[in-house]
Amino acid sequence: MGETGKFYSWEIIDEITAIKNCDKSFFEYRGSGVPKEIRWFFDSEDIQNGEQIPLILIYKDNEYKAHIEMESSNHSRTRMFWKNDLKKEFDEVLKDYRLNLGKENGYPSIKFTKIFGNTYEVEFIGLDWLNDESINPLETIETENEVEGKQKKIYTTKYERSYKNREKAIKIHGTRCIVCDFDFEEAYGELGKDFIEVHHTKPLYSLEDEVEINPEEDLVCLCSNCHRMIHRRRDKILSVEELKEIMEERSVFA
Repeated sequence: MGETGKFYSWEIIDEITAIKNCDKSFFEYRGSGVPKEIRWFFDSEDIQNGEQIPLILIYKDNEYKAHIEMESSNHSRTRMFWKNDLKKEFDEVLKDYRLNLGKENGYPSIKFTKIFGNTYEVEFIGLDWLNDESINPLETIETENEVEGKQKKIYTTKYERSYKNREKAIKIHGTRCIVCDFDFEEAYGELGKDFIEVHHTKPLYSLEDEVEINPEEDLVCLCSNCHRMIHRRRDKILSVEELKEIMEERSVFA
């Protein structure tokens, strides 16, 4: 794993999550610069001048082709580009984002989540997302903040459905981790009351068509540690049963 932190308009959260603060060129030129400090995130540390490394970007459960390339010039800049089909989708996001904010200018941020190999799920997020520690970067939820009495909506994708399903999942499954039985309120008192993370047992990118999520069967409640461990491997997201087996094996030798 490479270095995490802020690098120009990028922030690397962890080994599977990166945030890009978009700007005018991101939308106009269907691409973004990739600082050399974060090349590892896109498995392109050893890229050479003139070389292209293919990527697959999953947006709204559809696959789009993209690539990382290094310019054949003295600057040797590394950039990511995608095709016009994805640009059209992103342009719609920008238009709706500004409409919701009631502004003619401004740009949203986008989250890259590494799924496996050269495949990344991308989704737009609110500019306030990184400042809200209650939001888990693995989850897709809607945020609606009150700022000095005026309601401010932050544009995202698929959020309304996910937010409602999240509430239903917690109501059905409770706030105790299904794997390790951890309870935030028991550990942290009032601070941890009603807190839990919700995990999709079937990643949204793996669904060929849009489907109705069943909160009882398709969602589970996990503590932060177990949730991270399920997503720990880049090439394989563990099932709840697999993680339980790992913990049971460890407990035998404890």
